[in-house]
Amino acid sequence: MRNTLHVLGLGPAGLETMTLGTYRLILSSDKVFMRTNNHPCVQDLILEGARFESFDSYYDQGQSFEEVYERIVKRLEEELTVHEEVVYAVPGHPAVAERSVQLLVDKLSSRFRIVIHPSVSFLDGIFTAIPMDPIQGLLIRNYDALRGSELTGREWLIIPQVYSSLIASDVKLDLMEVYPDEAPVMIVQALGTQEQIVRKVSLYELDHQQFDHLTTVLVPPHRDVISMAKLEEVMKTLRSPGGCPWDREQTHETLKPYLIEESYEVLEAIEHQDMYNLAEELGDLLLQVVFHAQVAYEAGEFEFADVLRGIIHKMIHRHPHVFGEVHVDNSEQVLKNWEEIKKEEKREERAKGWFHFPQALPALMLAAKTQKTVAKVGFDWDDYRGALAKVHEEIQELQEAIKSGEGIREEFGDTLFALVNLARFLKLDPEDTLRGAVHKFQARFEKMAEMALGEEKSLENMTLEEMDFYWEKAKRDEKSGNIVGNV
Repeated sequence: MRNTLHVLGLGPAGLETMTLGTYRLILSSDKVFMRTNNHPCVQDLILEGARFESFDSYYDQGQSFEEVYERIVKRLEEELTVHEEVVYAVPGHPAVAERSVQLLVDKLSSRFRIVIHPSVSFLDGIFTAIPMDPIQGLLIRNYDALRGSELTGREWLIIPQVYSSLIASDVKLDLMEVYPDEAPVMIVQALGTQEQIVRKVSLYELDHQQFDHLTTVLVPPHRDVISMAKLEEVMKTLRSPGGCPWDREQTHETLKPYLIEESYEVLEAIEHQDMYNLAEELGDLLLQVVFHAQVAYEAGEFEFADVLRGIIHKMIHRHPHVFGEVHVDNSEQVLKNWEEIKKEEKREERAKGWFHFPQALPALMLAAKTQKTVAKVGFDWDDYRGALAKVHEEIQELQEAIKSGEGIREEFGDTLFALVNLARFLKLDPEDTLRGAVHKFQARFEKMAEMALGEEKSLENMTLEEMDFYWEKAKRDEKSGNIVGNV
């Protein structure tokens, strides 16, 4: 028979909250270990004649809690190799917010028999200390696991073991990303003892309080949280019978112009390096994603979770060098693997054609993606010289078309297509490059008009030669650094 590790919970307070079975086992066992002596019942147990060893010294020596818990597991493993029964006692309930017990089960259960004994948890004390009903929703998070918890504001949030002002400060900063600064927060200390204290403060005041190892922080439900779940809830409300008439009328088709418009406003914020505006525009773009997902959900097509599921699975599958065993040395190998995985994913579609990307892309982007696709199978020039020669060839054909008056539209399109191909060899984005040229032209024209106005002249009343004078003057100022365009 395998040696046995008994994992006990000391309860949240003194001996009166400890189970009779735990009390007897501690007093009758020869090998008893306490995770910490910082518990209300420890001194009472000593007076009752209990003999045990504490792991408190491990906390003084360890660089992190994980390191401390790893050492505890290693020590208990050593004890189990020479003793048939070992007792390990932790505060509260051993299966509630107790990382060391999780590690014990994961690492030792294959070799030893581990028995977890039930006990009163700190949650039992919370339910009596605070007027709350867990049926409203309950979320327990360690102080270092608050980020990314997808808080909805409908649940009670419980954060145990906030034992210092430094930890409380981290908790406050994390919570302030989700909750309003003035959100009410409850601080519970010495839970279940005669010294129990419950204080209610605003979130921004949290780290100005007193803390110890018996401190728990609670955040009641709050309607003004910031999260993806909240955004979905807002959109559902807008689309509901009592919501906004305009939002309720929208379809995938009617929303198309707004999706395009918001995308370009994001690009504009990036070009202007306006990070404040970029945050706002990304929010507007995200709203369009949630809007389309809600419309689809109402039609029984898919829901927002499907959108998340699809992109999460895709990103994990296409990054085996991060989430798998594939090794890469540089970004070029990453792109090569990416394309190979995409080919595998699109194998069935490949039989139907080569160009599996939106044909409604802006023309320059459509041309660039088309050229990249055919280049992957070798249908390409050896270097930029071939692409440049093709540009000259297309310009010559355009000139001939203009002279004859036939095929001008087609030859002009061929010229643009050849220029896009040359941009690819020069590692330029044709869309961004043209946009920069347009912005430079706009800045130069504005300067030209400003110069003319300074001499009390109006562009509308000037000849082309006169305007060209100011154009060249503005161009000289530009080269000297007096004009800064959004290039």
